[in-house]
Amino acid sequence: MYVHKMSYAGSFYPADREILRTDIDSYMAAVPERKSSGEIVSLIVPHAGYVYSGPVAAYSYAAVAGKKYDFVIVLAPSHHARFNGCSVPPKGMYETPFGMIPIDEKITSVIGSQPYTSFIKEIDAREHSLEVQLPFLQYAIGDFSVVPVIIGTTDPSICEEIAKGICEAVSNDTRSCLIVISTDLSHYYDYRTAVRIDSVFLDALSSFSNDRLKKTLNEESEACGEGPVMTGMSLSRMLGAKKVEILKYANSGDTAGDKMRVVGYSAAAFVR
Repeated sequence: MYVHKMSYAGSFYPADREILRTDIDSYMAAVPERKSSGEIVSLIVPHAGYVYSGPVAAYSYAAVAGKKYDFVIVLAPSHHARFNGCSVPPKGMYETPFGMIPIDEKITSVIGSQPYTSFIKEIDAREHSLEVQLPFLQYAIGDFSVVPVIIGTTDPSICEEIAKGICEAVSNDTRSCLIVISTDLSHYYDYRTAVRIDSVFLDALSSFSNDRLKKTLNEESEACGEGPVMTGMSLSRMLGAKKVEILKYANSGDTAGDKMRVVGYSAAAFVR
């Protein structure tokens, strides 16, 4: 059986479960109470080390804290290799300091039969952008099964096909589902430049237009999770989302770094 071992515990997030819980407690406690204007379909969440992006990620996870979801689809970018499609493990477990999370075989069996889907073990084993979401999810919503989807492309047409394949799997399932879209924004600009570049991304995201988002990412803004964001926006629309709510923006200069070379983070929700 495939088991994704914790590759980034002790670096991106604490390996000790009690320290991890205390850290997430502090991030979540700092989020002001806020009600979404509709039912949340998907979340955009950053994926850096918790000390940097945890305070922003908490805004997304606070929006679903205490709710029940049977399975969670995590759309994450591949940082180590590009490939034409997505990697989805068919079955197995993911390990975190909070315990094991089963892969949802019912959903992965449908997605795995779609074009552009395969399982690349080496990609999954090394990818932090998916792994770091799982402890936050366990803290916020408790027990669930996971559908890990690592996307290796930024081709809009392929992202659309991936979204269609996932939609087919979800639409034929009566269980409750949450989608998590994992991305950071601009990388290593000075603070003021990063805020300017990231505001362009957030404006495009708020428009809920794939065309505008793609144009912006090509010309004016950045997101290392470009493929997951495009896929997630299409999938959210297919599942009934009508708008995007920006929950929080900050960068590493606001959280735990200097302001000379920062990384941008956003929390957002697609709602219906």
